[in-house]
Amino acid sequence: MSLRSSLWRYLGLLAVAALAVGVFAGPASAKKLSAKQRASVRAQLRKQIKHNPKLINRKSFVKRASLVDFTLPITIKLRNSGNGVPQSVPSGNPNNATLDLGASLGQREVDLGGSLAGEIQFHDTFDGGALGNVDIVLRPGPKSLTTTSIPLLWNTSVTNGGTASFATAWDTGLASGNALTGGCSNFTGAGNLPFDPNNISGAAPTGGFPGVPEYNFAGTTPTGAFVPVNPGIDDINAVTNSKVPGNLNNLGGNPTPFPSGSAPSGFPATPSVKDAVLRTSPLKLQVATPGDNAVNSGTGNHPTNSQDIYIGKSGGQANLFGNIPGKSYGVDVTVSLKTEINSIFRAVDVDAQRVRVGAPWPAALFNCRQAITGSVTNYIPDVRLKGNLKISPAVTPAGDLRIAKVSLSSLAEPYPTHFPVAACLSLYSVLAAQQNGTDNAPTYTVPADPPGLVPTANLPADTNTARTGISNPDFSAAGACNSTQTQLTKDAGFTGLALASSANGYDSFATSSGGEKVSVAADLTVNDVEADVLIGDR
Repeated sequence: MSLRSSLWRYLGLLAVAALAVGVFAGPASAKKLSAKQRASVRAQLRKQIKHNPKLINRKSFVKRASLVDFTLPITIKLRNSGNGVPQSVPSGNPNNATLDLGASLGQREVDLGGSLAGEIQFHDTFDGGALGNVDIVLRPGPKSLTTTSIPLLWNTSVTNGGTASFATAWDTGLASGNALTGGCSNFTGAGNLPFDPNNISGAAPTGGFPGVPEYNFAGTTPTGAFVPVNPGIDDINAVTNSKVPGNLNNLGGNPTPFPSGSAPSGFPATPSVKDAVLRTSPLKLQVATPGDNAVNSGTGNHPTNSQDIYIGKSGGQANLFGNIPGKSYGVDVTVSLKTEINSIFRAVDVDAQRVRVGAPWPAALFNCRQAITGSVTNYIPDVRLKGNLKISPAVTPAGDLRIAKVSLSSLAEPYPTHFPVAACLSLYSVLAAQQNGTDNAPTYTVPADPPGLVPTANLPADTNTARTGISNPDFSAAGACNSTQTQLTKDAGFTGLALASSANGYDSFATSSGGEKVSVAADLTVNDVEADVLIGDR
């Protein structure tokens, strides 16, 4: 072999060796960075991405972020949901799910809004995975998704008014001496409603004042005073099929959410959202803490007598540049949610009672009005979602810095998310705000008002105001299901539900409650979630 050939061969081998060293030197050098150096690089990356969100679409940035295990805090905020995000068409909220409550209750549309806290975690591709693969972590905390109120049970007498045309009066239960099926079809408007407008009882005192007449303590002689009845927040027309979440009067986008088929007695009309007599409050769905017991089969304020399920970590994977290798989509996440469910009732067709001076305020006075219950802790475990992510840097109308948009729906393989859902049936208070200390003892009895219309300041509740405002009621004071009721509720005759007793013939082994909670099996399918991925805590 000539010297020249040997030299070229030597140089070739040297070049190959150099290339080999070069290939492995990058990751090796990154691995050799000290903890302080890696922290410095991460700080630089965080500053750069906030200054220029488009960098996340550059493979050079992703490679550098992956080498130092960079973590980017994000907020996942649902788009166009109408709950605080400027928009032109709130009714066009695209974010919705279907809750299937079985053959008896049927399916309900649930519209969504809100935001969740999370992180994008970059990892070295030499640790496994493809370029652009990142981990998505969803963090428990105060951020939450919000929903519309979910209608559960209905009574067409609310809007239809019963079987007789003259039995539509809101106050037929208050009119003495009648036992007709009453409704709430005329429980509307901003003014005071008249007592017994159809003169069914034939005994309503005259005097020209609207409202419910007061009687002496014995309930035999009218005093000439009339309690005004203004529908206020309980106006049946306030309940609507709106898709905007977070408002207790918005029951989702379906105007006829209840089954409309045949029934043993037949439906006199197709039920509408106004016919809801039992529904949930708007829900706050928070990421559940890993390790929580999702279904407590022993004690506790949960759906009972079900299998224990322990919550896992919420999150998953995404690829910034396309599909996750081996999958036909670019996002694969699982989220477990926790929520407190309060129930809202509407009273219909109450029994006759008179308002008596010096006595507690009767339950019949709240005919056609709404009441709330305490809460039941519910979990929705392991909601599996798939979708796609598109890098879309922009400043949103709300002033947030967006790096991407994401579209998600249920990965229903092999079936939708199946879980028990529980609602409370034990009343806590009327929905209206208290007046004259009626939440607490001592009892506020009916005052001896002079003849004429009783001043609204003397009533036990402010019927124009929900407990903390119509758009965002705070039910935290209600406590857990079957907690101590307000004094007004107690004075109306309800003091909670007691455990069914074997001494009264109940099976103490089969019946372990007082009926304060009811649980049904449910299937959840997320139809569409459109969200902005925002930088930082927004």
